Amino acid sequence: MLDDHFGKLAPMSEHSVHHARWDRLTTDELYGIVVLRNRVFALEQRVTAEDFDGRDREPDTEHWWFGADDLAVGYLRLIRPAPDEVHPSGSAAPAWVIGRVATDPEHRGNGIAGRLVAAVLEVHGHEPFVLHAQEYVAALYERHGFVRFGAPYDEAGIRHVGMHRPGR
Repeated sequence: MLDDHFGKLAPMSEHSVHHARWDRLTTDELYGIVVLRNRVFALEQRVTAEDFDGRDREPDTEHWWFGADDLAVGYLRLIRPAPDEVHPSGSAAPAWVIGRVATDPEHRGNGIAGRLVAAVLEVHGHEPFVLHAQEYVAALYERHGFVRFGAPYDEAGIRHVGMHRPGR
């Protein structure tokens, strides 16, 4: 059933990048985001940590997705950093943390995550960012000016690396 749901997507040219805060998401948009996050993190990557950590509903959190109606094929969220958010020493504290980046497996390799990151940077690129990338996709963020910092580490059984991008 899930594959049929995602198999009905319109051609990529009909999709666009959308963003909203929690109180502006429609139930269809939220449904599409939840389905995608569940498919990638729970079903595919078998992450057992709680995905919905309460940060989605914070007033400053921004949800960014690529798709149409209730069919999100790419997603990321922007949250404000925790007071102890790790970032490179000597650099400005981050204004934003990019996280929960997910692309539907059937749509990978089409530049969806890159389009989402570019859209976020178009709006917020003047501010400093951090993110915690799965190491195998770090090059995606490096293409957008992010630099690795610290030693790689394991999170939810997946090798990650800290990355930052100073404000411009």
